[in-house]
Amino acid sequence: MTKKKTRYEEFREKALSDPEVRKAYEEGLDRLGLAVSVAAFREKAGLTQTQLAARLNTSPSVISRLERGENVELETLDKVARALRARLKIELIPVGRGA
Repeated sequence: MTKKKTRYEEFREKALSDPEVRKAYEEGLDRLGLAVSVAAFREKAGLTQTQLAARLNTSPSVISRLERGENVELETLDKVARALRARLKIELIPVGRGA
């Protein structure tokens, strides 16, 4: 038996059928994934945002922005990774036709 879709699921399916909406949605998921990863590494290290910021000689608001998935510089991401004893991995993934 097929489960009936919720109104949200129907809305999401319809919205994601638009290529522009799908692209923005997927990009947002990538940013959110990185943000969640940074927060998880920080928490595993037993650090608060303020403590991590102090290690980087920056403000807690920079760490907060990063953990919210907002725009952050690559250099900052690299410093955060090193402070958390992690390696920053950036890769290009093909999108669109032929991907």
